[in-house]
Amino acid sequence: MKKFLGFITLFLCTVIQTANADVDGEYEFEGTLGDKIPVVITFCVNGDGIAVGEIYYPKAKNPAPILIVGEALEWGYSMNEYQNDGTITGTLSFKIEEDAGGPYITEGTWTNPKTRKEFPLKNMKCVSTSVDVPKFLDYEDPQNIGREYSFKIWNEGAQDYMGGHVTFRGAGKHKLHFEVCNVRHNIAEGRSDPDRPAVLGDYTYDYFNYENVNECGYSFSAHFFKRFVVLRTTSNYQSLDCFGAGASFDGVYIKVKQ
Repeated sequence: MKKFLGFITLFLCTVIQTANADVDGEYEFEGTLGDKIPVVITFCVNGDGIAVGEIYYPKAKNPAPILIVGEALEWGYSMNEYQNDGTITGTLSFKIEEDAGGPYITEGTWTNPKTRKEFPLKNMKCVSTSVDVPKFLDYEDPQNIGREYSFKIWNEGAQDYMGGHVTFRGAGKHKLHFEVCNVRHNIAEGRSDPDRPAVLGDYTYDYFNYENVNECGYSFSAHFFKRFVVLRTTSNYQSLDCFGAGASFDGVYIKVKQ
């Protein structure tokens, strides 16, 4: 009987690819931050390596799921906890391993960006409940792309919040003009050329790739979800020379104005 239950848990929690062709993984874990704070982490990973989900603290004063977004990297997962105004209130980094009982989180930490208080993720076992993939990988309709998106995180050196801001405006069917400013590390800013708007990709129209933003040949992609947009650098490291200090457009920007 125990072996049968273990098989069912493994089946429900293992990476599922057949339910949605764009899904590389779906997980729900329960455990604690440190020894005392119960936590539930639920997320999906799409084919672009973008991880989207929720973190939930059952014993919080006003418990409610909080958006988490990040990415799958070679070493594991890096995700941030976002409030509705784009403020990052927690950062997560962890690895997922598997044994006979199914996947579990190992070498994981949750950190408060402002206080730098850190909690290890403990006893993070996969639970036998399905993940609502459409809820998390909820791509934006091109007609509903917002006008403004932003994020901010505490900067210890500046003793203030710093982050990024991006605006979009229509430029024809499935076309957008944009203006980006990201000042998390150094100033990285740019806009679409007046006669060269970004063109949303075929069929889904929820992403675009834009090349040669500036004289350094900086290029990036934008992936639109209902609540946020993910900007990613697509050009080589040398293209960051126009910004300096490793600055780029990279980030998850929360929709703050429709």
